[in-house]
Amino acid sequence: PTMWESVVNQVDAFFEMSYMQRMAGFIMTLIAGLVMMGLASMYLPMVLIGMPQKFAFTYAVSNLLLLTSSCFMVGPKKQIENMMQSHRAFAAVGWLTSTLGLLYVVWRMRFFVYVATALSVQVVCLLYYVGTYLPWGNTWVTYIIKTWASMTMKICKGICCFCFNRGGSGSSS
Repeated sequence: PTMWESVVNQVDAFFEMSYMQRMAGFIMTLIAGLVMMGLASMYLPMVLIGMPQKFAFTYAVSNLLLLTSSCFMVGPKKQIENMMQSHRAFAAVGWLTSTLGLLYVVWRMRFFVYVATALSVQVVCLLYYVGTYLPWGNTWVTYIIKTWASMTMKICKGICCFCFNRGGSGSSS
């Protein structure tokens, strides 16, 4: 076996559990992940006032707990194999990397622009990863992201035009 297969087999052997132990682990991590997602939703308004750190942290941890719950359900080896399928590997690695990057930014950098950017990247990566499990999922995700980006650009452009026109119209007398 290759080095990667050897590591996956060792991880799988480490987590060998009975059916009841796996179900207990699944339920505990699922509940913990849902509780963290609930906390994240309570912190969501803080993003709008420029303090996204609590939301970003609880959101990222909830994502990792929910991933862990599925590892208990199907086993870590099968979970890794599913995540590393050719059509899904790029999205899975992007999602895991962006989630860990988000946690790093929240813990170390704490600057609004960095956290908001890392959070946006993580959400997009999560959408693409989830999309790999749905028929035509990534086509829909791409459509949704393009539509959202277009609307956001129009809103920003409108705000900028309003601010610049308002500033210029007051000086003519």
